[in-house]
Amino acid sequence: MLKSLSFSLLFIFALNASANDILYNRLDKLYDTDKKQCLVVVKRYIKYFPKQAEPFYYATLLYSEKYEKSRNEKGQYLHLRKAIGYAIQFEELEDEELMYKVEWTNLKGELNISINLLIDKLSASNDFALSERLSAKQSEFNHEYSNVATADISNNNAIVEVFNTSNSSKLFYGMPTGSEVILSSNKTGEQELLGYINAERENLGMLPLEWEEGLAKASRYHSYDLGTQNYFNHSTYDRKNGKLVKIGGTFDRIKKFYSKSFVNSENIAAGSEKPYNTYMQWYNSKGHYENMFNPESTKIGIGTYYVEDSPFGYYWSMCTAL
Repeated sequence: MLKSLSFSLLFIFALNASANDILYNRLDKLYDTDKKQCLVVVKRYIKYFPKQAEPFYYATLLYSEKYEKSRNEKGQYLHLRKAIGYAIQFEELEDEELMYKVEWTNLKGELNISINLLIDKLSASNDFALSERLSAKQSEFNHEYSNVATADISNNNAIVEVFNTSNSSKLFYGMPTGSEVILSSNKTGEQELLGYINAERENLGMLPLEWEEGLAKASRYHSYDLGTQNYFNHSTYDRKNGKLVKIGGTFDRIKKFYSKSFVNSENIAAGSEKPYNTYMQWYNSKGHYENMFNPESTKIGIGTYYVEDSPFGYYWSMCTAL
């Protein structure tokens, strides 16, 4: 009786404007304290409230954790496939506020990495049927993208993948579409560098710069491209037959990721792992300094990426917008 009453009350809450926060907070607490019960509740919500994004997010989380704990490839396949299925449904609801809140881009990247690892394991075990099914599910998850890192240089159409430091030998070709996902090598470092910039802006009597994820995506993409294509320039280049070929300009590339307001600057740096050292590189350079402390700028994104076999190792990019 109590369970029935509780569920009826939740139905009423679902009709209120604050229902999303109530639901998120309840599932988040359950996820931290009782994952088994959380999954039961999540499935109940999915059944009765299929338009609520929060249950699909937690279902994705829970099944991705089940995948990680599975001891055999069949179990890993079943749990990871369920996680992807819920992730696809989560994205179809297009709850941008929740996606930002839970840093969905990072989870999606981690899921793609898990998929690629399991596909390799299944193939090595000659289980090609499951490998192909998982590949097909990954293609659905990534919409128009393929999980094969190849490209047609002649028409500049790159096939997109989610990359992290474990597969930085793969390359992008052509201008980006804006949908590419590069996982930062040091998200904490990116925020630390922003802290240095905003502290000095405050000393100068300026407003702090606000983090903009679109600008961060553009910056991470360029840092990755600098390291993997082996060049150091604000413009975008491809290395073809050992020679660099210019593909496009700085702001044309950034606008693929961010078009909400006018993009007015970009800084790049290479060679240092530490955010403070990179900050000082820019601080002691007149042009870079002016970009960081332009009083008209309001938005910023920073991206860092480490490429082991590259000339400089660590690459940093930063762009700002009005």
